[in-house]
Amino acid sequence: MRHSYVIAIIVAVLSIASVSQAQDLMWIDDATAIPGAHAEAIVRLNNQLHIQGFQSAISWDSNIFSHVSEDTSGLDIEILLAPHEVEFFTSTYDDNFEPGIGWAACAAIFDFSPPFSGQTLAPGTENSIVRFTLQVVADNALIGSCSDISPVNGMGQPVIHNILTIDGISTMPELQAGTLCFVDAVAFIRGDGNDDGTLNLADAIFLINYFFADGLIPGCSAAADANNDFTVDLGDVIYLINHQFLDGAAPAAPWPDCGADPAGESAIGCANYSNCP
Repeated sequence: MRHSYVIAIIVAVLSIASVSQAQDLMWIDDATAIPGAHAEAIVRLNNQLHIQGFQSAISWDSNIFSHVSEDTSGLDIEILLAPHEVEFFTSTYDDNFEPGIGWAACAAIFDFSPPFSGQTLAPGTENSIVRFTLQVVADNALIGSCSDISPVNGMGQPVIHNILTIDGISTMPELQAGTLCFVDAVAFIRGDGNDDGTLNLADAIFLINYFFADGLIPGCSAAADANNDFTVDLGDVIYLINHQFLDGAAPAAPWPDCGADPAGESAIGCANYSNCP
């Protein structure tokens, strides 16, 4: 387990006053994943008041998943805090917290370093605040089945809860698990239309050539669908350029790592993509 001493400090900071109950909601998106690939557990939040920071803790079936990482890159929270950012972020995990149970937690503070300007996350709904990335065991017997990934309170040493901090008071939101279902599909990286394993200007040029100069057809339509609107068109070129050069939104999952399309059977499909394991 890493950073446990830092987590202990953050628990104390974010729990300055007595913990109270609130009507806020923290939950994990339903998603799909391919056996042997990475899976993303995206935590979302409905919050009624401005928050100064949060703790998020989840658990999973350790026979199926193992820990990879957690981050806020490209999520709603980074866009909503701009031009500020998450000034302090730390995490801890234990792949075998209890028999059959893996666990991870993170803590974020928005205004941690001078000058202290009091930045907060404004009230909102369905905003993504943290991404937990897990490795799925390479077992094709999982295809067609599902497993829950759940926010959980009271685990860890020291004990960590899912918490929102509002005016120095820690509140515990209601929690809702997400269901991750396993599919037999081609893994890909969204936005990488030219299938070279990276998202850059070459992908926009590839699509322009495809549309206007009889260029190659994308082998993976879902990867070329950078804006995730289930169509490969000029909008994807504009989206890619905005993301790379104009601080536009990042592509939706699977990005930046390989993975299955969360849309499952509703996705536009991916016939061939060669740069994922």
